Amino acid sequence: MTLEAKLAGLVPEIEANLQAFLGSLDFGHSLGLREMLTYHMGWAEGDCGSGKRLRPVITLLCAGACGGAYAAAMPAAVGVELLHNFTLIHDDIEDQSPIRHGRPTLWTRWGVAQAVNAGDALFSIAQLALLGLVETCGEPIAARAARELNHTCLRLTRGQYLDMAFEEEEVVELETYLAMIQGKTAALIAFAAPVGGLAAGADEATVSGLAAYGENLGMAFQIQDDALGIWGDPAVTGKSAASDLLARKKSLPALYGLRASAEFRALWHEANPDEGQVAAMADLLAACGAREYVSAQAAGFTRQAFEHLERVFPEKNEDGEALAALTERLLHREV
Repeated sequence: MTLEAKLAGLVPEIEANLQAFLGSLDFGHSLGLREMLTYHMGWAEGDCGSGKRLRPVITLLCAGACGGAYAAAMPAAVGVELLHNFTLIHDDIEDQSPIRHGRPTLWTRWGVAQAVNAGDALFSIAQLALLGLVETCGEPIAARAARELNHTCLRLTRGQYLDMAFEEEEVVELETYLAMIQGKTAALIAFAAPVGGLAAGADEATVSGLAAYGENLGMAFQIQDDALGIWGDPAVTGKSAASDLLARKKSLPALYGLRASAEFRALWHEANPDEGQVAAMADLLAACGAREYVSAQAAGFTRQAFEHLERVFPEKNEDGEALAALTERLLHREV
């Protein structure tokens, strides 16, 4: 089965379970909160602006690669995606991002205070969803998964703290940047992969190997996302390609450019740059080698992800092959 065929089966199943779980909750008189969450998840009437559901796909593929059933791992997959969306709501507020998935972000429509409230709701809803593992896998696995999910949340917030703190620092070292994305992005994928193994009853070595696979995949994914934030096509990414430069985000391309190009540094410190200056900054980054450097970094982490995947699954079944194909595809997203 091709990766496309696998995703064509898994993503609608994930979507149906996400909608069913959210629909099962009692919002009482707070139906406006349900409307906000429905909008953010991409389910508003006439809306086609949902995400790719990458993380729950990884959870289910890891479960299947370990010989487990998708149904047993589905509560974890739903919890992972809801947790991811909680972080997106708060990130959009903190980064003042106006657009996500080609639509206005939640805070731009309902205001910051209610968007924070909606994000907090998804944080709790994600944990409730994950606890469905009690029925599918038993209490010990559910308790372990819940504990790991909360450790993951702490890593996520540490990463987000560093990301925001970088904006006040003149110089950010590569090692510190890597520590930031290890929390901000890699932590959740490093949870999404092994929780699938847990749900499948995998042994400790396999679960540990899946965590290492997920972390390296997450590192590569974020570095690739940094490139998309500067050189991506808005029609593909769903967000403005100028947003990271306008916000002076110290992403990996920017950090490289600040060290390698005096012209880029000069424009970086200009107040209120116009569209032409932002475009010039992107061109300067490409000219000084930032694009190639970022691509090489992403490829290095992707190779490590493949190495861990090979150790865990030296002989792959259909889901293991799909994991390998998905990892390969992530390195070649549209930029």
